[in-house]
Amino acid sequence: GQECNPPYVKNVIEWKRPEWAAALPFSGNDDSRIVQKICTKATASPDDPLTLDLKLAGIELVNPDASSVEGNFFDSISNSGLPAGLLQQNGPISIEGPLTAPFGKAKILYLDDTLRILRTFQNYYAVNVRSDPEWF
Repeated sequence: GQECNPPYVKNVIEWKRPEWAAALPFSGNDDSRIVQKICTKATASPDDPLTLDLKLAGIELVNPDASSVEGNFFDSISNSGLPAGLLQQNGPISIEGPLTAPFGKAKILYLDDTLRILRTFQNYYAVNVRSDPEWF
């Protein structure tokens, strides 16, 4: 999914524990997950307002289940796994800085209150539908 808060667009990726890691110590349970948000800054010029220039601005790591897990540090890691347990105990990690890096460009093909259609400069299409409530 995406989280839009102009001028920032965050691509949201949910990571769940892979099946092959089930036997590893501190790998959590079948429901363990982490949400990664790739933060980009979108700009457009007045000369071409439908073309978005995206720059990588940062990354966020979140345990979306942090409020539902209680206990001490060891319990969090035992129940949720090492990465999710650390995020549960220490809160989300957000890495942003003053520097940005090129991320890509996209052309807005359609936009209204509930739907956005983009074509990237690699000729991929993205169709985004606004959802309430957010799943992440």
